[in-house]
Amino acid sequence: MSKFIIDIHRKDHCLEIGAEKAEKELRPTYNLFYKEQSCGCLYCNENNIWIYEPHGHEALILSAEEIQHLGKNIVEQDAV
Repeated sequence: MSKFIIDIHRKDHCLEIGAEKAEKELRPTYNLFYKEQSCGCLYCNENNIWIYEPHGHEALILSAEEIQHLGKNIVEQDAV
């Protein structure tokens, strides 16, 4: 399984989010990592909207635009 790194640019810094395709999922689903720690998963629903589900207290605070940006960029890198 290959891991992708996606940059989310913020006003004062850049977040580097790792993504790895989840196995055995029917819809496009990716496990997310920040600083090598699992922080949730991202999946595309039936309406083509990316949904972020955090894992317990290890979560990222992302805006709706950042979640969609992350999903779009992951799919683009996964296609290469």
